[in-house]
Parts: sequence; structure tokens; C-alpha cells
Amino acid sequence: MRSVKRKKRGQRIEKLAFDILKKKRYLVWKPVKVKFHSQDIFGLFDLIALNKNELKLIQVQKARKRPYKVKKIFKLPQPQKISYELWVYDNKSKQFKIYDKI
Repeated sequence: MRSVKRKKRGQRIEKLAFDILKKKRYLVWKPVKVKFHSQDIFGLFDLIALNKNELKLIQVQKARKRPYKVKKIFKLPQPQKISYELWVYDNKSKQFKIYDKI
């Protein structure tokens, strides 16, 4: 029961991020859910957002003491016009804190 709540919460937070990006006129893609396989892009990212100027690879998480996957994400080589972002959702403020470098 607990993992079902976690999944639903994660899906809700990803949907919020997806909608924010759409409003900012990004073309957003989220991988299709597949049974028995990780849904993350490169095992790290939840969403891909594209506009005329850049491509964003985004990991979405809820607020916690130590966000996970952070070190892996920001150690990746970063080509021009591609950004890696960590969007951490704070339930109290109902907003995302966006990290693009740590």
C-alpha cells in the first residue's frame, strides 16, 4: 500500500513539472511506463523538455534531506545548449526549487 502512495505522489509531482514546462512553451516528453523496466531516461532523468534554444534533461523529486542521483547528474559531461536540472518539489510551499548546478 505504501509503495502505491509513493508512486501516485511521484506521478503527481512529475505531472506538475510537465504542466509548468508546457506553459513555458516547451515540447515535453516523458517515457512510456513499461512493466519490469526503469522508466528513467539514461537511468537518471524523468522528463525531456525542448524549445528553440535548449534541451533540458530533468529529474523530478519531492523535497527530502538529501536528494538522490544528484552527484551522478551533475558529473555528466554537459554539451552546449543542453542543461541537466533537478526539480525538487516542496509540499509546504507547493513550488519547485530548481537546481542546475551543485
